[in-house]
Amino acid sequence: MFIARGIGVSLALFLLVYVPASLAVSRGWNLLQEVFDPRTARASASLLFALRMLPFVLASVFTLGLPLPSFLLLEPRSTDETVGAAPLVLGLCCLALLVAGIVQAASAQMKTSQALIKWLDGSTVMDSTDAVPVFRTAKDTPSLTVAGVREPKVLVSEAAIAALTATELRAALKHEVAHAQSYDNLKKLLFRFSVFPGMTGLERAWSEQTELAADDAAVLCCQDALDLASALIKVSRLTTLQPTAALTTGLLHSSTALGTRVQRLVSWENAPAPTPSSTRWRYALPSLSGVLFLVVVTYGPMLNGLHLITEWLVR
Repeated sequence: MFIARGIGVSLALFLLVYVPASLAVSRGWNLLQEVFDPRTARASASLLFALRMLPFVLASVFTLGLPLPSFLLLEPRSTDETVGAAPLVLGLCCLALLVAGIVQAASAQMKTSQALIKWLDGSTVMDSTDAVPVFRTAKDTPSLTVAGVREPKVLVSEAAIAALTATELRAALKHEVAHAQSYDNLKKLLFRFSVFPGMTGLERAWSEQTELAADDAAVLCCQDALDLASALIKVSRLTTLQPTAALTTGLLHSSTALGTRVQRLVSWENAPAPTPSSTRWRYALPSLSGVLFLVVVTYGPMLNGLHLITEWLVR
């Protein structure tokens, strides 16, 4: 019974943090993006990813750092106290939410693995200097895509190879390799695990920014930008299969309008230099140090106070 009460209370408090935080993020991510005003597409994608995962991380850190230790240290083990209706209902709702996330993530991984096996049938490995392997696939496979999470692979169809020049193909492959090196498919998997309704807009905005960030990573000069723009146009005209598996990222597999990306590449300029990380940490460290010191000093009283709250919740 002690273990059951501990699990019930922990899950209930996890839900009480996760739901309000998720609602706040789903309603306010646009405003937060304007406030932080990231200078580059990569910075914007990183900010959106952090916001998307913030509720789950915050609820996990809170639960593991306060309610669980409070219960284990302060709750008497020899008691006949049962789990109340409130923590039981909240705990079951939290458990259902976690199970839904696990099912979604497992389903996405399974479908992607099945699609990848089918696409790689009869494929050959292409010579590449990148750490990510590149496979030449059949004509009836996706034109250009990166698939997989643990060992991502870049797939390029025979139709795409025939349609693109050597420089256009190199630029397009750099775009896909950038997705793999940024672990964008892994991030998509995490989105499915931390399930919550109302996050579609944020995830779509993140997808758009990752495409722009991959474009930036593939471009070093104006000629690279023109080659990638040309590759986008040519690939859009191919009638090959488009990737539908969840954990894939194709050259055109995004809600970002083709015209927007092409226009951005045609008028390409050197990306603004990001703020040095040392400068950012110089401003952030004092605040982080202050918060850490406050947590250490008040940790004991917080455990006691939270234990009183959990006692009320259990009853």
